[in-house]
Amino acid sequence: MEINENLQAERNLKGAEFEKTGNLEKAIELYEENVTEGFKGNHPYDRLATIYKNENDLDNEIRVLEKAIVVYEEITIEDRLEGLPKLFRFKNRLEKAIETKKQLAKQKKAKLK
Repeated sequence: MEINENLQAERNLKGAEFEKTGNLEKAIELYEENVTEGFKGNHPYDRLATIYKNENDLDNEIRVLEKAIVVYEEITIEDRLEGLPKLFRFKNRLEKAIETKKQLAKQKKAKLK
């Protein structure tokens, strides 16, 4: 599959526009296409992780962050130094999301007792 970076950049721009107008469904759709294609930039991963976090959709937040980490591990291997701080940031966000999911599971379990 050939990646069209111009199309990916256009999706990010349109996604941001959809977010501004409150059409999160369309924004998610566009960002998800870029994530599926392994976009080599942080925008769709950051935006999707934030959207999913705000919607309390921890499973999707974690999935997107895990994909971002894979992409940024490849970027740092390619000697793109700007990738390293973003890689650490995505790893920290993932740790927080996993911890939140664990805490919510504990709370839910406690309520069932």
